[in-house]
Amino acid sequence: MALPPLIPRDVLFGNPERFSPRLSPDGSQLAYIAPSSGVLNVWVGSASGGDARVVTDDRDRGIRWFDWAHNGRHLLYIQDKGGDENWRLYTLRRGPGPAGGV
Repeated sequence: MALPPLIPRDVLFGNPERFSPRLSPDGSQLAYIAPSSGVLNVWVGSASGGDARVVTDDRDRGIRWFDWAHNGRHLLYIQDKGGDENWRLYTLRRGPGPAGGV
């Protein structure tokens, strides 16, 4: 009797397609983490789906945690630099304005 094939390593340890979905406080937007050019970044689109776009541009270690601010106009995420374990909190403003564009 032959053994079943091994599960590929990237299936077990690779990046997920999408994870950590979060609805905005008003329920109109859905944000989640997914790869962009092979690195985990935050994506946002309408809750109805189909129009999500990447809103962060990490090209190194990826983003592992984010959430909506209570006002629904900002996304917050944490990240360390180069694995130094000194976590920093970043924010993205939603909507029009100089810090906007999301």
